[in-house]
Amino acid sequence: MSREKYRIVYANSSTAMNDVRYVSGFVAPDPVLLIMGTKKHYLVVSSMEVGRAQRECYSNVEVLTPEALLLPAKQRWKVASHVQAIAKRDRIESFEVGADFPVGIVEDLKRRKIRVVLSREATCPERRIKREAEIKQIAYTQRAAVAGMRRALELLETASIGSGGTLRLEGRPLTAERVKEAIQMELLKWGCSGQELIVAGGEQAVDPHERGSGALRAHEAIILDIFPRHEQSGYWGDITRTVCRGEAPTKLKNLYQTVLKAQKEALASVRAGICGDEIHSRIVERFGQAGFVTGEVEGKQVGFIHGTGHGVGLDIHEGPRIGRSGEVLRQGDVVTVEPGLYYPGLGGVRIEDTVAVEKDGFRWLARCAKKFELRKQ
Repeated sequence: MSREKYRIVYANSSTAMNDVRYVSGFVAPDPVLLIMGTKKHYLVVSSMEVGRAQRECYSNVEVLTPEALLLPAKQRWKVASHVQAIAKRDRIESFEVGADFPVGIVEDLKRRKIRVVLSREATCPERRIKREAEIKQIAYTQRAAVAGMRRALELLETASIGSGGTLRLEGRPLTAERVKEAIQMELLKWGCSGQELIVAGGEQAVDPHERGSGALRAHEAIILDIFPRHEQSGYWGDITRTVCRGEAPTKLKNLYQTVLKAQKEALASVRAGICGDEIHSRIVERFGQAGFVTGEVEGKQVGFIHGTGHGVGLDIHEGPRIGRSGEVLRQGDVVTVEPGLYYPGLGGVRIEDTVAVEKDGFRWLARCAKKFELRKQ
């Protein structure tokens, strides 16, 4: 019997599919089974995908099909049958699964007398620390995000201010949808997609994940959050800027300057060995000292209502978290730094950059100007 440790991954989520991609090299469009060993991995795909899988997979991956495992027709679509066949063939004693592994498959394996152990470790912890080649791929996508941001800023700066403060461009209202379309067109030039962009103005900007819609207006905060994915490499970028077309009210200017200073201080704290909680706590303290409290007002959470940052890689949100997770930054992490403040009746402000953590600081992956008030030249 093999006493080597084997981990089962069933790729039925974006994170699990990215684990499969990272470990095997195969880009899975549909759920597949990956069994990870110390030296050798097994990938079970449909007969339709076997040719592409054999071309894409690394040399330490054995590509199998249900037919190759000699499974009867009624068992070919059962994941537990795939695992059982491999265990029997290669005399594997037991398997590990992660906390998010489907319970139904675990129960089926147990009914077949296959030993399954729950692991609390990340399925693919090596994904966290990025190799230099990965950092370059993320940096490319981040440059694409910056190009999209510059295109958005160009439209907003060019727009005129119509009656009632509505922004107009080429004789029509400038809407969030028009700005998103222009960003998406720019991203396509870089081989990237950005399906879930945020262009949210006014009261919409008070909700951090509001995508934004309708006409944009002058003298209000407009949050532009661009997080594209490169179609070939699969790596993401992430950048946010907050702008105001025309002159901003004094309170809104103060809100912006407070967030800007907090982000600068947070970036200055980024280095290997620092706990993300420390960075986050400093921002919370700075906001409080500036008079911007966080809490519930009339049933709605206001202030600094999210974490300071998150990891970026094959998933847009991955470890480490910069917040209250207790995670310590390590050299090779790629993280966002994105403090924000949100108040109904005033607006929302968020400023975000994605950087690579180094021993004594951080490395910019792409630079983009931070200019709040946009005025026609």
